[in-house]
Amino acid sequence: MVRLLVVALALTVAVWPRAADSGSGRGPVVLELFTSQGCSACPPADKLLARLARDSGVIALSFHVPYWDHMGWRDPFALAVSVQRQRGYARAMKERSIYTPQLVVQGTAHTVGHDRAAIERLMTQAPTAAMIVVSVASRQPPTLSVTVPALALPQGGAQLWLVAYSRSEVRQVIDGENAGHTLHHTNVVRWAAPVAAIEAVPVVLTLAATEAEGADAVALVLQRPRHGPILAAGQVALR
Repeated sequence: MVRLLVVALALTVAVWPRAADSGSGRGPVVLELFTSQGCSACPPADKLLARLARDSGVIALSFHVPYWDHMGWRDPFALAVSVQRQRGYARAMKERSIYTPQLVVQGTAHTVGHDRAAIERLMTQAPTAAMIVVSVASRQPPTLSVTVPALALPQGGAQLWLVAYSRSEVRQVIDGENAGHTLHHTNVVRWAAPVAAIEAVPVVLTLAATEAEGADAVALVLQRPRHGPILAAGQVALR
């Protein structure tokens, strides 16, 4: 059973290269970097995320948080949902605080976002996620077909998140801790929200698309409620 929560996404789409072996059905490892242009420790983590994003078995997402904006530079990519998601992970992992740069691996563990050795270790230890297959169902109106495979769901089901992002952003920072620096960001989240409650699988969903207009791509992430472990993921290019 599927309960749709919102209508999301837009534009003509092309299928992204699969992030895992389609024969095995093994899905990607999802990396979520919580970062800010106002944080002087974040640029090395941004650069590392760009390198990790080149791995076909990875979905790497850059969530910019707004709580550094008071330091003199307002991050143009900061979203309220970013800090809400980060705090949700802190509660789920029983952590007392949040920080930047923080990188969450597969919704189950976190480390400092520029610690490559720790990140690679957590990626190796991360639970396996299933592959969500996304394709174009219709171009007029633009509609996505989303296939969630058979997998073990928790009691009460799971949440399907849609995350719209731009592949690359470059900004010169005028003030704050990174004043005078030109910062490069990869897979910058521009919109994110749960779009369906999944109560039985396998299932094929048809999602109309409005909220991601202007984004380059979209990731679909199925996870336990209240920011639990990621169970399945996939992505699709919008242009």
